[in-house]
Amino acid sequence: MIRQRVTQPPVHPFLRDPERHDFWPGFSLALIAGILLFCGARHVTGVETQDGNSAWEFQLVRAFTSGGLEFAEPGPPPDPASFSNPDEAAAAMDRAARAEASTLKARYRVNTGAADPCPT
Repeated sequence: MIRQRVTQPPVHPFLRDPERHDFWPGFSLALIAGILLFCGARHVTGVETQDGNSAWEFQLVRAFTSGGLEFAEPGPPPDPASFSNPDEAAAAMDRAARAEASTLKARYRVNTGAADPCPT
């Protein structure tokens, strides 16, 4: 049994759906995803490093596994007479007063250069 050919309607190329895909929605979503990935990888914690900066989450985890967390005991307030500049003495005294007024007395610092393996 031979099937008969069905006649096709005429094709009008200008009336067809071009099926174009736009570039900008995908690009903007990829850009937002890249920014979120970058910011998530560099998440800053409230724990300070030995340099005085806030530690990144990656640095904190690495210090925890390599014995780089150090307990920083607050020392006595600085002697104002030891500074030659009165502005430096005032700034040091302000920092000491803020550390004393802080609710968290126990402070940990992150040693980013620690290389000892975790004992467990």
